[in-house]
Amino acid sequence: CQPWRQMKCWRDRTMTPYQEIRAAGKAMVGKVLDATTHLEFNPLRIAKRLTLPVAGRTLVFDGEVAQNAFFDFWLHEYRVNGKSLVASVDPVAAGLEPLEIEVLEAHRQARTSFFATETVLPESHQIRLYDLLEPDRPETLLTDMGLSDSMQRVGTRLALFCRRLVVRGLAMTTGFSFGFEPEFVPGILQAYRQRMKKVAPSDLSEARFVFFFQKHRQKGV
Repeated sequence: CQPWRQMKCWRDRTMTPYQEIRAAGKAMVGKVLDATTHLEFNPLRIAKRLTLPVAGRTLVFDGEVAQNAFFDFWLHEYRVNGKSLVASVDPVAAGLEPLEIEVLEAHRQARTSFFATETVLPESHQIRLYDLLEPDRPETLLTDMGLSDSMQRVGTRLALFCRRLVVRGLAMTTGFSFGFEPEFVPGILQAYRQRMKKVAPSDLSEARFVFFFQKHRQKGV
């Protein structure tokens, strides 16, 4: 490595693929937000659509989970001219690097669902998930260092609502998750199916997110 590249080269040698993807994702989000400032993704309108508390022109967050959920909703669910923010950005104009483009495309393909956690694999920092909304889908291994360590330490098999992102064969969350105790799962599923009966297919993804956000504020971990 040349001297001015030594820090980046050291980072590239020591970071795991998971950490590289996470770092690329953070860089990508910053560039995407900068490249879409001219579009009408208004934070106050987005917060109201999510049913996040607003006091005048101030967003009211009750914790880190709500903050992460707001930014995920901003990137993936709220639409301007029929497109989400991640679907609206030009990766070339935003100056994205190759891995960042891969992560952006994965965000465009990512979907939310409600999952049961089957087992935790501490050595690989993975959680085995079963899709409760679409039971016919195969089980998946979700890689998340913090979440897997916490669940292993606490020993609780939570149900999770999250957006599953797959980059280079690694499945992870987009940065937020809503946790629920297993005892609440049957009631949540019943209420979800009832609520979604009258929702148009084009609005289902946003309505699902808002539903689980509200449920998490009522009963979430």
